[in-house]
Amino acid sequence: MKKNYLKRVLASALMGTMVLGLAACGNGGGQGTESKTESGGASEDTGKTVLNVINYHVGTDYAADYYAYLFEEFQKTEEGKNVEFKFEEIPTTDAYNQKIKLLISSGDLPDIVFNGGNNITELAAKSGKVADLTQYFEEDPEWKALFDETSLDFNTVDGKIYGVPVSKEISYIYYNKELFEKAKVEVPEVGYETWDDFFAACDQLKEAGITPVGMDTADMGWLTNLWMSALIGTSGEAGNEWMNTMYPDDFNTPEVEAAAETIQRMFQEYTTDDAVGGKYDPMATHFFNGEIAMIPNGPWMIPDFSQTEKAPEGFYDKVGIMLMPGRGMEMVPTPGDMVGASDEEKIKAAVAFLKFETSPENQIKALEMTGLQPVSNDLDIPEDLTESDPLMAEVLQIQNEAEATYGQNQAYWYQNTIDTFSTELPELAFGNITPEEFCSKLTESAAKNQE
Repeated sequence: MKKNYLKRVLASALMGTMVLGLAACGNGGGQGTESKTESGGASEDTGKTVLNVINYHVGTDYAADYYAYLFEEFQKTEEGKNVEFKFEEIPTTDAYNQKIKLLISSGDLPDIVFNGGNNITELAAKSGKVADLTQYFEEDPEWKALFDETSLDFNTVDGKIYGVPVSKEISYIYYNKELFEKAKVEVPEVGYETWDDFFAACDQLKEAGITPVGMDTADMGWLTNLWMSALIGTSGEAGNEWMNTMYPDDFNTPEVEAAAETIQRMFQEYTTDDAVGGKYDPMATHFFNGEIAMIPNGPWMIPDFSQTEKAPEGFYDKVGIMLMPGRGMEMVPTPGDMVGASDEEKIKAAVAFLKFETSPENQIKALEMTGLQPVSNDLDIPEDLTESDPLMAEVLQIQNEAEATYGQNQAYWYQNTIDTFSTELPELAFGNITPEEFCSKLTESAAKNQE
């Protein structure tokens, strides 16, 4: 979520200028005049290929401006000049993910299926409702060369590529330098070497009247997921291997149970009163307002620090970055965008958009506008980034200091297990279930995928 993932002006105002009508796809209700379409996907009014899109990058979403730019600029290209978009807007990733899962089981998917932070590639591929994109990669070796083998394998099911990765996901800790100074807490150059050192710092922050960390349980528990993933992924060889395993089915391991026990303690000792039942957005607001000292997240959050409708003026300069304790960093390929169209003309138009989205130029544009890390390894990063966005430049540097890299649940777990994680977190936090019982519920949930 992504998380949640996680902008500035309403993208809907801009999008309204670039299409003839913003009509709903699926069962939703976008605003505007609906264009009539023939079975082949061409508008009777304009003769253009119409692509239905459910778009959650709207309103205050971290990538709203960027996707508004993509849709508009694509239609100026040779491949996009005869393409028309029809949007249904869903303003949260949680609602979007629920909608897509519903459409996979019963309904028609949009022609372009955006990655909502959850790994639904296999679920969508096995439903038969998304297009096999393998031939498009094979027919364009230059485009295929933009992606490393790991990213493509992550989006491959039964030997066929179904998803186009648009970024790599990383996460670490943001901290409020002003609060740390107030509590006289020192931060090592790249972060704390051990979790014991980290919790000693948390205790010192508490003694100064400062809440140490942001956590949540609702909307898939994005922040808590990042803490727990780090606890497992930095716990040694066995934990790191487990946290890099796709679709784990046994959560009753020493490393996972120990992490769950620590998460329980963090809820009870180190976070805000509204963390249980809370979602990402209010927890981020706590951080912006100087009400918590640390929050785990990725680089897509950086643009928020300069947005005065979200954070106080000058907040950007108060933010520091550190690795998770044990020099840990989440670093995984991402589930890619997919094509839900079945008509050949629509599939080609959708692929053309995905090629435009992942062009080297737009990967850099995404980095600059949203903080999304480029999926390609050999891009020319603008030299002026250090001056224009020093935090983003620091992100690129600190990645090289990570000694333990690992995945996180929204990328690697079964979807129903992610849901169980979120729904059972309050029970764990309140002590109504033990860490072992919490892990058993996750194991039981994962086992249902083998039935």
